[in-house]
Amino acid sequence: MRGMHTHFSFLGGLKAFYLLVRRCLMVAAIGSFFSISVISFAEASENYIGTIKEMTGNVTIARGAKKIAAEQGTEIEVDDEILTDSDGSAGILFLDETTLSLGPKSKVAIKDYIYNPDSSQFSFVVKIFKGTASYVSGLIAKLRPESAEFITPSATIGIRGTKFVIKVDNF
Repeated sequence: MRGMHTHFSFLGGLKAFYLLVRRCLMVAAIGSFFSISVISFAEASENYIGTIKEMTGNVTIARGAKKIAAEQGTEIEVDDEILTDSDGSAGILFLDETTLSLGPKSKVAIKDYIYNPDSSQFSFVVKIFKGTASYVSGLIAKLRPESAEFITPSATIGIRGTKFVIKVDNF
């Protein structure tokens, strides 16, 4: 919020609270259940690390025990598994401008993601179980190359370049 300071006056705090409630109510009006929409909005803003920017076909996100039918704009979180069907593909843009593109019949898990330039903490760890993935590095790999890696069923790849394509066959 514009003008946000460490100490709030009572009226300034009340205005900030009003703006937050108004934003939550707008999100809730779009969803079918008021309480679920507000909870989802709060959770997503805390755990958000990237967004599905492009996709075709069927793409599913496994988040814990939930299965989410992805669409453009779906937010990605740490520990999400992204699965594409035989007709599916997805392009994911992360907060540090890293891009990860998945081809058909792919399954990856975002194992770790930390992008905190203020405290020099960085990590980008993706496990690819099967399929194809194209990677173009963002700021994490540029600022701390040793912090970015891909894990496959048979090897771990440390990323030192700016882009690559990987294919993992079913075992």
